[in-house]
Amino acid sequence: MPFDKLYVKIKCPMCDGTKLFKHSGHHSPREPYKGKSCPYCDHEGTQLIEACESTIVNYLAELGDEALKSVIEKIPKAKN
Repeated sequence: MPFDKLYVKIKCPMCDGTKLFKHSGHHSPREPYKGKSCPYCDHEGTQLIEACESTIVNYLAELGDEALKSVIEKIPKAKN
């Protein structure tokens, strides 16, 4: 059963991928690096967001001819 949405992994915009959450009262001002880890991202400092159709189209448009041809050739195989 195929998924009807595509997700993209991005660097966490709240902690910039560092896992150190300094944008709130989670930390002591005297010890800024003793803060709690970021509650918005995973252990790699990334988040999953839904990719809109235009993002997918833009990504495919930026691929080179060989890479795009390879992707298109794999689509019928993936259906089986």
